[in-house]
Amino acid sequence: MNAVEEIKTPTSRVVVRFTNYLNGPLGRNVLDNLDEGESFILQTSDHTLSITKLNGKAVVNLIRVPVA
Repeated sequence: MNAVEEIKTPTSRVVVRFTNYLNGPLGRNVLDNLDEGESFILQTSDHTLSITKLNGKAVVNLIRVPVA
């Protein structure tokens, strides 16, 4: 069982998945183009996330959760 499977709520899984993706090799290009402390908003069909580069890593925060 990995860390994503251990998290129970779907919204928490989204934050963990985006954090892992952006801090992994596939998301490196995104972080390389951000200055330290710079942030952007990412909107999917279900979630709105704020991504900030802090200490060279992506920090993902959930801004808006889907309405059931």
